[in-house]
Amino acid sequence: MSNKQYEQLNVGEIATELSKSPIVYLPIGSLEYHALHLPVGFDALHAHRICLAAAQRSGGVVLPPTYWGTCGHEGFVGSLLLRKETIASLISDILNELTDRGYKVIILLTGHYPGEQGELLRKVAAEHSKIHPGLRIIVPNVFEEHPVYPEVPCQHAGKRETSLGLYLFPELVQMEGLDKPGGEATPQWGEELFKTAVEFVAQLASDALGQINRSQ
Repeated sequence: MSNKQYEQLNVGEIATELSKSPIVYLPIGSLEYHALHLPVGFDALHAHRICLAAAQRSGGVVLPPTYWGTCGHEGFVGSLLLRKETIASLISDILNELTDRGYKVIILLTGHYPGEQGELLRKVAAEHSKIHPGLRIIVPNVFEEHPVYPEVPCQHAGKRETSLGLYLFPELVQMEGLDKPGGEATPQWGEELFKTAVEFVAQLASDALGQINRSQ
């Protein structure tokens, strides 16, 4: 497998990847209380893993995850959440940079509160797309749009997130003393969630690039 991590590539490798597939993924999360058993950076950690695996399928590169997010468990131990305006400005600046560099498909994958943070990202993406109509900016919501995820409600730090954690980075998950729903989590279910999410996101990216290529 080729290295897809943007920060680990040299300029020649970045140029080669761009010429082969002008797709770029930005994993977005938060620093937020995730009960007593999951790391506070869980949202960005698992979004980054999904993006890396999706890029292996679709081509493109993956930017370092941003751990700064907005809304959620404000005031809880471990939570460091910023104003919506701050996040919107950050993402807007990143989109400007990526557009100037020649990327045609941009995937903004939030692992944090997609109903709220995802909506903010979609607004920023829509504003940017008005200025750059030939660009495709996608904000996937695997929690609602992929058929596997809705099978179990997405309780914060519950079965879904805990299962993903047990599969992706079990060394960071402390299951001792947990009651349900976290106690129902398994790495096997996490693997199923992860693989279906990767397939879903990668297909969105590939389809978007295909649409651009056909329109040229």
